[in-house]
Amino acid sequence: MGKVACLGFRANTYTVGGDLGWIIPPNSSYYEEWTSQSTFQIGDSFVFNWTTGTHTATEVSTKEEYDNCTKMGLILKDAGVKVTFKDNDTHYFLCSEGTHCEQGQKMIIKIGDGIPPSFAAPSLTAAAALSALFFSTLAIFFLN
Repeated sequence: MGKVACLGFRANTYTVGGDLGWIIPPNSSYYEEWTSQSTFQIGDSFVFNWTTGTHTATEVSTKEEYDNCTKMGLILKDAGVKVTFKDNDTHYFLCSEGTHCEQGQKMIIKIGDGIPPSFAAPSLTAAAALSALFFSTLAIFFLN
């Protein structure tokens, strides 16, 4: 068995909304204020808990869907669901029950810098090879 390198940090588990949990909040900025109190990192987990009412934790794809309370996306219907994030990215969650989202039951979770991983830029070697191919093709064209 291989050894796992220590990355120098410990993943945390957060109960979404703290003591309030995941319910219709007392004000529309409650979850924004809750997320602003922590810096979330890769490996952190979030538990969506509620003890009363019917709620969902629906992850939508874009800020526009979040802003418009679009109720289509990955729906987690059971209280106590734990979600763990493995990449830097921004995640948009809302409750898709009735008008809960419009009443402020939604939040944005930024993991790390909030920017998703992208394809690596071509290496210098690959760029040099493409450049050499281009110039050799150009030289053959002009020499003929």
